[in-house]
Amino acid sequence: MGKKKHRRRPSKKKRRWKPYYKLSWEEKKALDERETQRASRVRAEMFAKGLPVAPYNTTQFLMEEHDQKEPDLKTDIYPKKSKEEDGGSDGMGGHGGEFLQRDFSETYEKYHAESLQNMSKQELIREYLELEKCLSRLEEENNRLRIRMEGKKLGKSEESGEDPTRVLELELELEKVKAENMKLLKENELCQQERG
Repeated sequence: MGKKKHRRRPSKKKRRWKPYYKLSWEEKKALDERETQRASRVRAEMFAKGLPVAPYNTTQFLMEEHDQKEPDLKTDIYPKKSKEEDGGSDGMGGHGGEFLQRDFSETYEKYHAESLQNMSKQELIREYLELEKCLSRLEEENNRLRIRMEGKKLGKSEESGEDPTRVLELELELEKVKAENMKLLKENELCQQERG
């Protein structure tokens, strides 16, 4: 009688591999966390054996240091260097910082565009509405500050007997209502496109 062949079956616990770009945001965060923990464990083991230890190679510190609000692409923020200081050890001369800032901004924009492309229609709509809320809140804040500055500059108009800050408030309220109207029209269009 012949022996029965034993066939190995894949473990139920074994995770199915997915390309990084197909992972959801939570899965990417979990994967990065696992890799960080693994790298820390390996560094600790190497340190215990007395081997030289290098820090975990990540660009996360760059993202944390970068101002998330808006990239600063001003070229005049770096002081002019004398001819002796030009062409430093980085080999880029006086424009190294500008190049790095521009390169980082381009990379960040590409990543942001890629993440938007991977979003579903509902996620995009939600993101758009959140940005609209944020924009309107910032516009209101800007308008309040502008009213204060205008009021301080103008003072009270004695000829007309009207308070210039009140006039400015009414003008800004009108702008706000117009902006709200445009926002509602856009939302209406989006809803109609979803149905159609």
